[in-house]
Amino acid sequence: MCNIFNDLLTEKNGNRPGALDALIIGGDVPGEYLGKDVREKMRLTIDGYPASLRFMQQYFMHDRNAEAAQAELLRDGLPFVSLNGPYLCEFLESRGLHAGLVPLLSTGKELLTQMLAQKPAVIVISTTFLPFAEHIDAIAAAVKKIAPQIPVIAGGIQVWKSFRHNCLLNEGIIGPNLREAISEHNYFTSNRPSPVDLFLVNAAGEHTLARIIESVKNGDDPAALPNVAVFRDGAWQINPVEPEPYREVKVDWHKWPQTAQRVYHPIQAGQGCGFECAFCDFRGLRAIRLRPAASIVAEIRTMPEDSDGFRRVYFTDDNLFTSRTRARELCNALLKSGMRLRWRGMARISIIDDEIAELMAQTGCIEVLLGIESGDPNILQAMGKNVSPEQILDGLECLTRHGINTKSTFIVGFPGETAATVRNTVELLNAYPTEGPALHRYLIFRFGVLPLSRIAMPDQREKYGLEGYGYHWRHSTMTSEEAAVLQEQAHHQIKETLSPSYLLEVPELPGLDIEAIKRAAVLRNRLAALRNEADENLKKPLWDKLEAVFT
Repeated sequence: MCNIFNDLLTEKNGNRPGALDALIIGGDVPGEYLGKDVREKMRLTIDGYPASLRFMQQYFMHDRNAEAAQAELLRDGLPFVSLNGPYLCEFLESRGLHAGLVPLLSTGKELLTQMLAQKPAVIVISTTFLPFAEHIDAIAAAVKKIAPQIPVIAGGIQVWKSFRHNCLLNEGIIGPNLREAISEHNYFTSNRPSPVDLFLVNAAGEHTLARIIESVKNGDDPAALPNVAVFRDGAWQINPVEPEPYREVKVDWHKWPQTAQRVYHPIQAGQGCGFECAFCDFRGLRAIRLRPAASIVAEIRTMPEDSDGFRRVYFTDDNLFTSRTRARELCNALLKSGMRLRWRGMARISIIDDEIAELMAQTGCIEVLLGIESGDPNILQAMGKNVSPEQILDGLECLTRHGINTKSTFIVGFPGETAATVRNTVELLNAYPTEGPALHRYLIFRFGVLPLSRIAMPDQREKYGLEGYGYHWRHSTMTSEEAAVLQEQAHHQIKETLSPSYLLEVPELPGLDIEAIKRAAVLRNRLAALRNEADENLKKPLWDKLEAVFT
């Protein structure tokens, strides 16, 4: 038995009245990671702070004081709520276990201290928004400094990915020459210890989590359970992985009151994605399951209305509409509910036509997130997108006509990419219909070789002469260094009426209509383009015009 469990179990913390059985840490404030250095060059910053719409509003309200603006944003809170923490807490409560929640570590340190005073039996870190092992380890180490006697458990998508990576290495599908590179951001593939005491290894894991907590409370060794991994005697012990019964991920939001206005509440309408884009490393991680529309509507009803009478919803699905039939079913159910909604979600552009766009607008869709990825027909085909540039623009015209904002993602450097194909991507972006009643935003990423993606499989590596891993690679037409240069060049060639995406920004703001928001985005782009201009007289008129938008 691990020493940490020995020390804890002799105290029998879980048997004391009022003690927490589990303290859930939902993660930390979302951030950008690999490749953000290039993307940040395209955004406007004010005294080091990203000039999001919410930040600029506060900046001008506080006489152009950036520190005061940031302080006000922190008081207001984030415009989003995460799903993982509330769901796990409610599931554990349904099993008779008492759980507490710290949604975000950075903004919840006082709450963490209060929760630790209740002497939880275990501390659980959800890795939904923690993409690398070092992020998880940092949270575990921070908690250990405060409460070294409480065992820390980590589970979720990043742990499950690490397990899958390890399987591919052991099966020889990933060559041993890549083990060191993969081990940098993952668990189980090297003999590197972790401040995390126990890992929950499963595509879902909530049932195993309950068993682990019950085991600790009963004085047993949870490291003997299935779906568990521990680091012992200099090596990883990974127990057999057993499937868990499917359970809808849903939350009774009445139990989680929000004080901030215009907060988007997450909802999972289904699991998995029926498409297999060649670059995606989420393929096959979970079986495809769609929740009944009635269940989705019932959960949304538990979400609070804001002062304008709207429920704000963020669909977390990798692909909300798996087909036009599904889109009609869900939209019609939302319309029939009579609820006033503002919602955002991810969809595939190939299913968007005028009928679907009109239904989305009628239900209150404020923005759809689109994985466009390229403007070159051959690259789109190689990626498995099954859509043409012409079809992409047709879908965007439909969305724009009905006033639905978009955020499109693009990838530079996929095998077969050249300077000419990147120019086609830029041309597609510059053909976006920006004259209509919608704001279009974009994010350009550099291609990454991810172990679970189809493009990383041996046959595809051989086909494209692909070598390397992550963001360090080369193939028959490009290197990762060349892709980084083309990525930055592409940003400079995109028309100013398109906006690069800012972290945690939603294209709506009290007091501003969409035309005002579009004007702010254009002025922001012009100022960003002058970031290296020393003559402040060139910038002053733009700053004054920008302030006029907000005041």
